[in-house]
Amino acid sequence: MATGFQGLLSRGLLSASSRLGRSFATTETPFLYRFKAKRLKWKKRHYNEVLIMADRRKLLETLQEVIDAPGKQFPKPFWEVLSKRCIKSMHLLEPLELAIVARAFDVHQPELRKDMDVFPSLAAQVRDSRSFVPGMAIIALSEIFPRRLRHKEEVAELMKLFARRAANCMWEIPVDAAVSLIEELAASGVKDAALCRRVAKKLQIRLTSDLWEPNLGLLGQAAAALAAQDFRDVELFRSLVESAARCLEGSDGSADRASGRAVLDSLEVLKLELPEAEPLRKALEVT
Repeated sequence: MATGFQGLLSRGLLSASSRLGRSFATTETPFLYRFKAKRLKWKKRHYNEVLIMADRRKLLETLQEVIDAPGKQFPKPFWEVLSKRCIKSMHLLEPLELAIVARAFDVHQPELRKDMDVFPSLAAQVRDSRSFVPGMAIIALSEIFPRRLRHKEEVAELMKLFARRAANCMWEIPVDAAVSLIEELAASGVKDAALCRRVAKKLQIRLTSDLWEPNLGLLGQAAAALAAQDFRDVELFRSLVESAARCLEGSDGSADRASGRAVLDSLEVLKLELPEAEPLRKALEVT
C-alpha cells in the first residue's frame, strides 16, 4: 500500500512538473547537500570581544582569573573593556563581588583614563548598598580604598561604614585582620570605640587561650592600633605586656624587639602604669 502511494505521488509530481515546464527537487536524493559546504561563508567569531556581552557569571570568572595571575601582563584594551563592563554592571554585584572587582584592579594597577577608574563607582555602590557586607569584603575593601581613593573625606566616610558593618560580622574576621581594620581606621582619622571593644574582647580571648600561640608582631601591632584609637582597656594591655614578655624570652631578633617596644610605647601614649610591664622592660634591656 505504501509502495503504491509513493508511486502515485511521484507520478503526480512528474505530471505537474511537465505541465509547469520546470522540475522539482526532493529531499530524498543523497546528492542534495554535496556541494553546499563549498558555498558556506564562515563568519569570524570575535571571541576576544565576548567580555563586552558577558553576563554576571562570566564577568566574575574573568575577574577571578585576573586575580589568580598577578604576574601576567594583560593588554590595555582588555582593561578598558573590563573596566567599562564592571562600571556598567556595578549595580548588579553584591558586596563580596565588589571586593573581587577591587582586588583585581588593585593587584594589576592598570593605567586607565579617569572615566575608566572603577574605584569611585565601587565606593558609591558600597556606600549605597543595603545588603549584608561579609567579613571578607570588609577586610579587602578597607585595605584597598584608602590607597585607591583620592579624597580623604570619602575614605573616612567609608571607613565609618565598615566599622559599623564589621560589628555585625566580627565572627567572620580573623583577629589579625580585625587589628588591621583598626589601624586603617586610625590612619583615616576615624575612631570607633564600639569596634575597639569588640576587637579587644576577641583579642583577649585569644591571649587567655592555651591553644593560641601569640605572635609578638601582632601584639605590638594591636597595642599601637588601640593606642591610636585612644582605647584604654587595662585588662587587655596587661595581657598584652605579659604575652610580649613571654614571647621575647630567648628571642634576639630586631623585629621582635621593635614589637616589644611598640607595646611599651602604647602604654606611654595611653598613660597607663602597669607593674606587669616590668618584665617586658627588663627583657628589652637584656636584648
